[in-house]
Amino acid sequence: MSTPPRRHDLIVVGGGIYGVCVALESARRGLQPLLLERHGFGGATSVNHQRIIHGGLRYLQSLDVKRTLESAAEQRWFQRHFPDLVTPLSCLMPLYGPGWRSPWALRGAFAVYGLLTGNRGAGRVLSSAETCGVFPGVRRAGLKGAAMWREAVMVNSHKLLSELLGWAVACGATAQDNRPVERLIVEDGKTRGVESGGSQFHADVVVNCAGPWSRVLAATLDRDIPRLMHPSLGFCVLVNHTPLSSAALAVARAEPGSRTYFLVPWRGRVLVGTGHAAWSGALDHPAPTEAQLRELLDDVHAAIPSFLATPEHVAHVFCGILPAARADSPETAARPVVAEHARYGGPSGLWSVSGVKYTTARRVAEQLVRDIFGNRPYRANTDRPATSDRDIPPIPAEAALQT
Repeated sequence: MSTPPRRHDLIVVGGGIYGVCVALESARRGLQPLLLERHGFGGATSVNHQRIIHGGLRYLQSLDVKRTLESAAEQRWFQRHFPDLVTPLSCLMPLYGPGWRSPWALRGAFAVYGLLTGNRGAGRVLSSAETCGVFPGVRRAGLKGAAMWREAVMVNSHKLLSELLGWAVACGATAQDNRPVERLIVEDGKTRGVESGGSQFHADVVVNCAGPWSRVLAATLDRDIPRLMHPSLGFCVLVNHTPLSSAALAVARAEPGSRTYFLVPWRGRVLVGTGHAAWSGALDHPAPTEAQLRELLDDVHAAIPSFLATPEHVAHVFCGILPAARADSPETAARPVVAEHARYGGPSGLWSVSGVKYTTARRVAEQLVRDIFGNRPYRANTDRPATSDRDIPPIPAEAALQT
């Protein structure tokens, strides 16, 4: 007699940061998730980013208190659970004013941020002389000082995702890579599992966390839901240039409304980002044009004349697809999209997720698990386990620069 196929509480499709976090949050609550990834875990946008875990200070500029509180809480979560992999990062923003980039505005922002988050020592405003001491290459014309605050940075983002995945597996999740999902199994309008490579996997809940391909997979499994993904391009460049300061620098051209770029010291070089552009090409191999790359470097040079870098100085370009605020726009979406397919006429039990930020992926996953399974408490003994090499998936080629 053949053994009946194993049933899971849910199947998560996509092994990036959002899929891994859904697997972790469900497994810690006593559920048995199956995580299926079509290639290797932790590729695509989940490894192609600037590695900053933002604390939400910048969202006060648009008075988005909710995002500020969520980001601050998640930054603390990462630092509490992964102090070896997520470390403090000092940030410095030269201030020229008026408006948001003036000393009085930043003093007010730091005071409000402290009241909202309880972190009253989050930042301070430096004088012009202090700024020049921390950042000798600063553009001095019109300088009124600088804002200095703390963010957090991933020491190795692939290792971090690997540790999250190992944690999920230790709590009862099952993970399989090289498992592309081709079909949703539906009976009487209800999700019953998926088919992959001729094999069937059974669960009454399937969560599509395919990142840049979330809309494509939603259409493959059920129907197109356009709001899941209007693709835009995000890219960072690793530049062969000596860091200009021990702090990360947040800089922009002098013209009002100019984009702010972060220059993060990275192993003797500088990681510059993030550039954004509308994207209509293939999702598998996104890349900026030479003109877009040069524009980013020219913008940074205009903000910091001492930063002399051309495309020939670029050691590597990290590119990822992000959800845009609207079609054909370089502006990224502000909020994640969580779509229950039954609300669109699809089968019950099928959900699709399009995330926005690495920082808040775990929070989105936690809320999704609650929406589907109710407010289940964490099981005992589900804290982060000791590192084990067997829990670390193979490193994709695009992560090689981090090892």
